[in-house]
Amino acid sequence: MAFVAIFQATASPEYLPIVKHSVAILEQESREQPGTIRYEFYQSKDDPIVFMLFGIWETKADWQAHVASEAHKKHESSLPAGAWKIPPAMREWQVVSA
Repeated sequence: MAFVAIFQATASPEYLPIVKHSVAILEQESREQPGTIRYEFYQSKDDPIVFMLFGIWETKADWQAHVASEAHKKHESSLPAGAWKIPPAMREWQVVSA
């Protein structure tokens, strides 16, 4: 069964350009990782400092490999302290079968 996770975070306004650049690179690199089905960042239309990541991986192990990947480490190290006003919070989801 696929592993689905949604993350929401709020960038600090002064770091918005850096956050947008970093998540765009992470998004592109993550889509190419084994086990990644879908990996998309969204930015709120109403409040542009609010971001959501929607990710689907084939397994939870694939998601864990993503978190341990060089792309993810590079993303985390590219952001200065305080870049996230509210750090990413994750929720796991499951498919509801009819």
